[in-house]
Amino acid sequence: MILVTGGTGHVGRHLVDALVKNGENVRVFAKDTKYERNDVDFVCGDLLDEDIVMKAVHGADVIYHLAAIVDYVPAPDKLMYDVNVVGTQNMLKHSNAKKFVYLSSTSVYGKRHENPANENTRLNPSSYYGKTKVIAEKMVLEKGGVSIRSPVIYGPGFNEGFYTIIGQIQKGTMRIIGNGKNRMQWIHVSDLIDALLLAKEKGKNGEVYLIAGKEVMTQEELLGLVAECLGVQKPVKHVSTNAAYALAYYKMFSAKLMRKKPKLIPGHISSIVADRTFDTSKAKSELGFEAKVDYKQGIMEMVGEFKGSVSE
Repeated sequence: MILVTGGTGHVGRHLVDALVKNGENVRVFAKDTKYERNDVDFVCGDLLDEDIVMKAVHGADVIYHLAAIVDYVPAPDKLMYDVNVVGTQNMLKHSNAKKFVYLSSTSVYGKRHENPANENTRLNPSSYYGKTKVIAEKMVLEKGGVSIRSPVIYGPGFNEGFYTIIGQIQKGTMRIIGNGKNRMQWIHVSDLIDALLLAKEKGKNGEVYLIAGKEVMTQEELLGLVAECLGVQKPVKHVSTNAAYALAYYKMFSAKLMRKKPKLIPGHISSIVADRTFDTSKAKSELGFEAKVDYKQGIMEMVGEFKGSVSE
């Protein structure tokens, strides 16, 4: 039996679909009180509740640990630490699975790192989220788990921050942040799912695998591609990085005062302005991983989904 924590989340839904399609016996562990799928087992609960954790991991031969508080959802540091670190600790403590696959993040490297980064690049997280991922990943590796480090994920269902950018480009109000020459190597969710499936079959215990998409584009090129997919003029005006961050902080605090979910936060800006490329040769040689989706295909999917949400 395969257990997926966070199986109702953005990545988890895609992974559960793939596992079920492959004929696997799947159990989902999540906090959602309403779960309508009847083709998987479901355990509702919290990673911090050890009794529930023991129930969830019972009989699991493979565990995919995806559940986490991510940096694009503003959350108190304590909550992020408890879920990302203590929750992972609880999973490892009670698990007897033969394979424990952990979804980590390139945030462990921080905003600035050597390019292209690889599995041996110094870890220097610049966000609290990144710090929690470093701690949790270390525990996983010490217990013989497999860690998949993923960059920014995009694709169907990933509207956090992306819809704001797409909407601004459509309206002609989007600005290139900074000089726009920073390089971006995101990963499409379907490629990430492929890597996770390969990690179950071929991942070596105690090893880290860095994955990323097949293409590298500058911020300016990527924004231009979104405009092309929308059929509108590409952004040409620039705004300073500091001004973009200031706007994001303003939007975040304004939403907090109004008790609404912010559409723009500093984390969104970070994902756009960072200069990050990745060496995925280890994942290619040991897992057989090869990213398949190019930016145009992935962006077209997201633009189609965006237009559908606007017309509803």
